[in-house]
Amino acid sequence: MQSVSIIGKRFLVLFVLSSAIVIPALSQDNSPWSRYGLGDIVPSGNIANRGMGHLGAAYNDFQTINFVNPASYRRFGQQRAILELGLDVNSRKLSNNKGSTYTSNNAYIPYIAGGFQIKPEKAKYDWGLAFGLRPITKVNYSIQDGGRISAGDSVQRIYEGTGGTYQAFLGTAIGIKNFSIGVNGGYRFGSADYTTKVNLFNDTVPDRYRAGQKKIRNNFGAPLVEVGVQYKIKLSEDTAAKKRSSLHLGAYSSLQSNMRVTRDEAYETYVVIDDAGTEQRLDSVSEIKGIKGNIIYPSTYGFGLMYDAEGNGNLRIGADFVISNWGNYRYYNNKDSLQNAWQVKLGAQYLPDITGRSKSYWGQVMYRAGFHYGTEPYKIDGDLKTYGITLGVGLPIKRYSYAELNRNNIVNAAFEFGQRGNRTTSLLRENYVRFTVGFSLSDIWFIKRKYD
Repeated sequence: MQSVSIIGKRFLVLFVLSSAIVIPALSQDNSPWSRYGLGDIVPSGNIANRGMGHLGAAYNDFQTINFVNPASYRRFGQQRAILELGLDVNSRKLSNNKGSTYTSNNAYIPYIAGGFQIKPEKAKYDWGLAFGLRPITKVNYSIQDGGRISAGDSVQRIYEGTGGTYQAFLGTAIGIKNFSIGVNGGYRFGSADYTTKVNLFNDTVPDRYRAGQKKIRNNFGAPLVEVGVQYKIKLSEDTAAKKRSSLHLGAYSSLQSNMRVTRDEAYETYVVIDDAGTEQRLDSVSEIKGIKGNIIYPSTYGFGLMYDAEGNGNLRIGADFVISNWGNYRYYNNKDSLQNAWQVKLGAQYLPDITGRSKSYWGQVMYRAGFHYGTEPYKIDGDLKTYGITLGVGLPIKRYSYAELNRNNIVNAAFEFGQRGNRTTSLLRENYVRFTVGFSLSDIWFIKRKYD
């Protein structure tokens, strides 16, 4: 087995070190919508997909791992192995209809994944395998409100939440001629902590009241199954001019699962003992541990198509439609302020030169653009509309050549800006800017040495 290239190693080390520096510096996220369900939903695609409006149903590429549709795993090149990881840096500005605003920044690793081709050398079918770990929801919010009780004293309420859900998966796909089918299996797990604090204040008797809080901790997990299919329709082919075009169709589903959850509850009074906000319990009013129950994690369905035209260059244009059944979400058999959501996604990718004959480096860069529009699952003051515009590039670390077809290393980057909520009808709106960068490292594996 050959080792990965020295260039790839240097970029990988630099990427990991950069992530370790950036993530702690920007971990100030605050999303009020993450209070509902299992939290704010993390974009599911890799960074190449994100640059194309988050397309994933019909997309396949031997240089990236499209874990949205596991049927794409059949596309990995023979004896080719890929390692991918990414970094997501985003900034969001929240505003309400009273003119108040709040800005927060955040950074996290959206996925780490690997994949390779495992088919026998002379087989008439393609067979690929992929694995990885990625977050799928995040809980991170801190909300305050206040008022007065009937006695005239002031009251302050603080709602806080932290945690998230993760997915570890192992997937495989088999392709015969123009048809491929794939499946992801694995485990979906996570935790979520929710705290509600109540502080009462009396102007004349400062120590009349003690602060109280309710603390809930959830730990949950369950196996997962995701399936996908893709089919390629040949449209035209000109052998002499080396031009051809095709239409790719794709569909995928993340099946509904019943997650086991354990909840701990505590009601207590407390006091803050220093300027850093350290809390010390005074009295436990009630404490119950190990409450067993279930969470219904809802299903998602996606459908899409992609037009692929290849000559000296390559052009891809696609569209997806995705439905998420969050209205079926249940927590200990209770509903939440959630509803079914949908999204329409449009995207394109253009590579000026695929022959390797271009003298320009920029002729071998992949240029991407996209748009998405739809609704979020959170139903607070009516439908929460969302849209985003994306731009992206795939930057080869060195010039492409057929001699090293299976050893290309690529830096993918995507930029996105968008909005959640409506300026005139929503009580709360969010404008966001997101920059993502990822490293796709590949090399030739499983080669039997003939000479030492």
